[in-house]
Amino acid sequence: MKKITMILLFVFAISSTFAQDSAKKTDPKLFGTWSGSEIDGQIKGMTKNWIMHRFEDGTFVLLFTTVKGSKITNFAEKGRWWIDEDGLFNEFHNISELTDIYIYQIIDNNNVKFKAKKVSIEMAADSYEFIDKRVDDGA
Repeated sequence: MKKITMILLFVFAISSTFAQDSAKKTDPKLFGTWSGSEIDGQIKGMTKNWIMHRFEDGTFVLLFTTVKGSKITNFAEKGRWWIDEDGLFNEFHNISELTDIYIYQIIDNNNVKFKAKKVSIEMAADSYEFIDKRVDDGA
């Protein structure tokens, strides 16, 4: 009987975790494809450009191009995003298994300003912020 109870508790814990994860709140104004860039924010002398698609299910795909001197690097990331109970934008990265947290402000339908509250990597700039611009989907 104890074994069955333990199994049921384990199944319940797992299903609760999945339910909590899928119940995370998203902001429909952030759905779609967005582009952004920054210079010297993460690393002095580096320009970073990105395209991010935020899906309605709370997942994202993020494509980066960085340029430092004559070196150009491209890479992709996947993860989950949500808005927490404090109204902050959270971005969990699958590869690092770390979450970055941003204060965000909808400027208009095509521009969103993000200001880092907590990022998982060391930054060159004391304050890290950027604007994402909506990419026209041709519709």
